Amino acid sequence: MHNPLLLASLRYALMDMDGVLYRGNNPQPGLSEFFAFVERAGINYLLLTNNSTQSAQDYSLKLQKMGVAVPASRIVTSGQAAAAYVQREAPEGCGIYVVGMPPLREALFNSSGDERYYFDDKNPRFVVQGGDFNLTYETVKRACLLIRAGAKFVATNADPLFPSEEGLIPGAGSIGALLEVSSGQKPLVIGKPEPAMYELALEQLGAPRDQTVMLGDNLLTDIEGANRLGLTTILTLSGVTHPAEYAQSSIKATMDFPGLPELTAAWENALEKAQGL
Repeated sequence: MHNPLLLASLRYALMDMDGVLYRGNNPQPGLSEFFAFVERAGINYLLLTNNSTQSAQDYSLKLQKMGVAVPASRIVTSGQAAAAYVQREAPEGCGIYVVGMPPLREALFNSSGDERYYFDDKNPRFVVQGGDFNLTYETVKRACLLIRAGAKFVATNADPLFPSEEGLIPGAGSIGALLEVSSGQKPLVIGKPEPAMYELALEQLGAPRDQTVMLGDNLLTDIEGANRLGLTTILTLSGVTHPAEYAQSSIKATMDFPGLPELTAAWENALEKAQGL
């Protein structure tokens, strides 16, 4: 089901990637045609991911290999969103203890263009935690002690699982749960479905909420979070949410489509009709 008038009014798009645009290293059907339509229609967009273990440039290169040119400036990771939060809360600069991979450190320490923010394992203002495939007990122990000593606990996302070629493995949320239990402090979560990442993206686009759509495949992260902010939501049933699961869920998107080809056709048709009025 879709609403042509509503589709035609959407001029800004926030998009999840894995499950919507591709699955693993394989592009979803209709990927190139969808981006050709988006460019042709002049729809301003950002791609959002909860994954902080890769950089925006990494994702840009991945999409390029799939035949789609998306500059890194149109991709926002939860690591970048966490860095933006820290810069807003402590514009004067501060020490940060990081539990995460190099792209998270890069976002936190190099995105500001100066040396105001620095790694601090003694008395940091923030402990920022993301996914870490090289996690050690010493890292977790240090983070726990620093949070207990007063550092603010910031998590890039709360996703408990991470899809890998071997199957589902512990994600950033599992590491965050370990720190929450051991430190006694709940983290401020930046990534979807929490509002911080959506609000950063809306600000970056200069997008009015009533003209913005969130396109995702995950009811809990993509759809529920955007619904809370009053955004139009589109679910593609090409990723983690199975049609049978969606039929039984209490979380509903504004519109849903089997995949990108159906969405592209409906959106293009809606715009053509609106322009013919």
